[in-house]
Amino acid sequence: MNYWTLVTRPLRRLVFSAGLYRAPLPARPVSGKRILVLGVYLTDHENQCERLARDFAASRHHRVEQRWVALGRSRPPEALQAVTTCHLTEATPKFQVLNRLLQSCRPDDYDLIFFSDDDIVLCRDFVDAYVAWVDDLKFSISQPARTRFSYRDHKFCLQDKGVRARQTNFVEIGPLFCFDRAAAENLLPFDESSPMGWGYDLVWPVKAAHHGLTMGIVDAVPVDHSYRAQSRTYSSSQSRETMENFLRQSDAFGFEQAMVNIKKYL
Repeated sequence: MNYWTLVTRPLRRLVFSAGLYRAPLPARPVSGKRILVLGVYLTDHENQCERLARDFAASRHHRVEQRWVALGRSRPPEALQAVTTCHLTEATPKFQVLNRLLQSCRPDDYDLIFFSDDDIVLCRDFVDAYVAWVDDLKFSISQPARTRFSYRDHKFCLQDKGVRARQTNFVEIGPLFCFDRAAAENLLPFDESSPMGWGYDLVWPVKAAHHGLTMGIVDAVPVDHSYRAQSRTYSSSQSRETMENFLRQSDAFGFEQAMVNIKKYL
């Protein structure tokens, strides 16, 4: 990350969080989708979950249901009681928690499922804009781009301001990704041999190709992931070793093969 990004991040974060960025919409509107949000928030760390819950619920055109798990020794805040399904006090890998949430619902009842971390801020009218784009472009496996001032593992996933969206072979496992009904049918439950999810994003393109699913990144509807630095809440070295073992036993792309833009939507 360059010096300019570090210096300007606080101001750019403030502008984004104030709702001054409004995502453009595709020509064809969409409404009436049934949407499920599954997420994990860390009670012992500063997080954005209260705002996230409000923003996910703010859709004017879709029915949104949220189920979050509180993870940590501190008590969940009162404001999140209505959407918190359980409170785990012991450290538990993210995708084990998400699988527990999936067991409590019927994924095929929903048109789209969002899987969310707790340390992002959504742009204004996120749900309605994002759903319109993935519906228009028929992205089965998708993610919003990260703002240019976000923390990131892969530069490839930062917002490309010259396009509205990109069809790709790569969608990250976080901080936010989305499956449509076909993706949920073929990719769930998550494989707990990599319980933190590392390596999934290299296996998904193989499975997507097999099942005829399209993957993509929506640049027009970004999220801000600048609130908590990467790897602050987990052991990256242990997760990397688990990923390597997982990939040795899986059909998977390499990073160079996965991180390609198949098509750009201007």
